[in-house]
Amino acid sequence: MRSVSVFLCASAAWYAAGRFTRQPPREAAADAAAAGLLCALLSFLLPLAGIGGDWSLAAFALLGPVLPLQGARGREDRLAALLTAVGAYGLLGSLCRAVGWFLSPLWALAMAGLLTAAFLGAARAVSRHAPPEDWPEYFDGKGQEHMTVRRADVWVALGGMAALETAVLLLPEHPASPLQAAVLGGVCAALFWGALYGVCLMTAYRRERLTTLIDQDYRSEMQAFMSVIRSQRHDYNFHVQALSGLVNEGNLEDCRAYLNNLVRDSADMNTLLPIRDPAIAALVYSFCTMAREDGIALHLDVQNDLSCVATSVYETNKVIGNLLQNAIDEVRTHEDKSFGIHLYILKRGENCIIHVANKLAPVADAEEYLRDIYKPGLSTKAGHEGIGLTSVQHLLGRYRGVLYSRLDGDVIHFVAKIPQRLEGGTQ
Repeated sequence: MRSVSVFLCASAAWYAAGRFTRQPPREAAADAAAAGLLCALLSFLLPLAGIGGDWSLAAFALLGPVLPLQGARGREDRLAALLTAVGAYGLLGSLCRAVGWFLSPLWALAMAGLLTAAFLGAARAVSRHAPPEDWPEYFDGKGQEHMTVRRADVWVALGGMAALETAVLLLPEHPASPLQAAVLGGVCAALFWGALYGVCLMTAYRRERLTTLIDQDYRSEMQAFMSVIRSQRHDYNFHVQALSGLVNEGNLEDCRAYLNNLVRDSADMNTLLPIRDPAIAALVYSFCTMAREDGIALHLDVQNDLSCVATSVYETNKVIGNLLQNAIDEVRTHEDKSFGIHLYILKRGENCIIHVANKLAPVADAEEYLRDIYKPGLSTKAGHEGIGLTSVQHLLGRYRGVLYSRLDGDVIHFVAKIPQRLEGGTQ
């Protein structure tokens, strides 16, 4: 009976943790079955070996590195899933142990099955409000200083919940009455579900606040972009008068130099005009200015207005911004900046292509470099957290898009393929 109860608790806890972190149902069920069998086997074999005590919780906590929980997802997602699973196991284990104190073994097992079924139903309901796949990004970068909810609050909620549920499970005291056991079980359940719901609320709040701050920045960028356009149109008459005066004076050399400067200043703006959304054009223009300040030429080739791209304006800017920022940070360290940075915005078949190319400092192993740059937390640049390319990959994956890179000699190319919107919806 003990092994069956351990199997029910471990498998239900692992399944709930997998679903809460958006693991597909079949994968979550497979991991849950493996976790339940391993813990049940341990609870059955240890007494036969003369080892006393309940070691199933320790075995459950050690399953994280063993089972492929969340596949190749980031470390923070893995840790959140493991803390959720440990807390769920502590809750279910406490409830099953409590009913075992006051009921016969057969009735206790039946009640454990009912509690497990109720727990799985609640877990399914809560998983609909679970944080999205890229939730750690809400706690990075822009707007951090303006928000009251911090990354540490998530870990305090999950870690505190897991620790308290484990402490209750390990309590040696026998409840004085079924009512006392029911009250303790209710408190444990409220603690577990309250912590999970609190994490959902915290991530939702961060997402909403971050979106608001980004929208404010976009408005500012658009206003600056439109201000530049208005300024150029306002100055048009002055430039025409100046050129006319130079021509009338026969000063063709000065006229040619003046015209070259005028063409160079307006070239970037004219190239960006095909882009439909001003916020995207504003972002690219800001990177043109940033690159120029560092003595880097940002060459633009815009053949697609991005009006039909499946991603939102914010998401499109996230892709372009990460690729251009990485390119500028790389080229900034080079003595020879003559190659500059090349940005191509194209259409190929049913995909929009965002292609960034720049020279790369020599690397010892090109294949290893191209493989490592997509690993979360790894970066070759000082001050970088190594999450930009990973976040872009996750973002594009939601739309069945891809991000890949290749090396041609000493030039590295990053290519983002984003599907176009379908009629009446998105890809």
